Amino acid sequence: MKPSQKVNWSIVLLIIVIGFAITIFIMLKYKNEGEKAMPINLNDILVVSSADAETKDEDRSLKWNLDIDQYNDVYLNFVKNQDYEKNDYLDSITIENIQVTKQPKIGKIEIYMPSSMEGKQFSYEDRYLVNNSLTYNGGISDDPKSLQISRTGGTFLFRILNRNVGEFVSDNDEEIAYDGTLLTKSGVTTEDLIGAINFDIVIKTNKTAYRGNLTVDFPSEKVKEQGVAQDNIDEYVDIVFKRERK
Repeated sequence: MKPSQKVNWSIVLLIIVIGFAITIFIMLKYKNEGEKAMPINLNDILVVSSADAETKDEDRSLKWNLDIDQYNDVYLNFVKNQDYEKNDYLDSITIENIQVTKQPKIGKIEIYMPSSMEGKQFSYEDRYLVNNSLTYNGGISDDPKSLQISRTGGTFLFRILNRNVGEFVSDNDEEIAYDGTLLTKSGVTTEDLIGAINFDIVIKTNKTAYRGNLTVDFPSEKVKEQGVAQDNIDEYVDIVFKRERK
């Protein structure tokens, strides 16, 4: 092989090696950082924690004889990326592969979609119970009761219920508040209630779909003190979304 040919082959081999290294770098960067220019972005996550109660049937002679549930309403807020120039719009948002990754020491975790009943945001009937997934379809505007979210971005709402975390029995209290302060009256500690769920978020547009993963911790640390407490989850900025393969 002539010296000039050896030089040419060396240059070709160097180009191949550099190209391969660049490809590996891009793949690793995408794996760690995901999509940087999505048409719809997860903008904010809000968890609102409180409690409610139901009167027990077995003893009507007492003024208060209550079973207490602790609940956490999760608001996932999505917005249109104003810098995204293509004509993409929101087709649906789905949460799926829902798992309880930290079980509270007391109670039973159940996930509920919004109720379609007038004047009642959530109802604990079996038809509203969420097992593995929940989908909001794109529409003209937000309407949780019909599981609809605006095509240009809106709010996805669901409830994490911790059922039967305690009870309150009293013949002395003249008034009580049906909120998180019931947890103090029942003697439940915040540590008894701490839990977490994990799920995938699938953002589907008219052209493609993106998948990310999120863990939500609950309840708010101040729920017993404030009655109704809310936490903004800042970690949403670390969620990595990637394109779904067709």
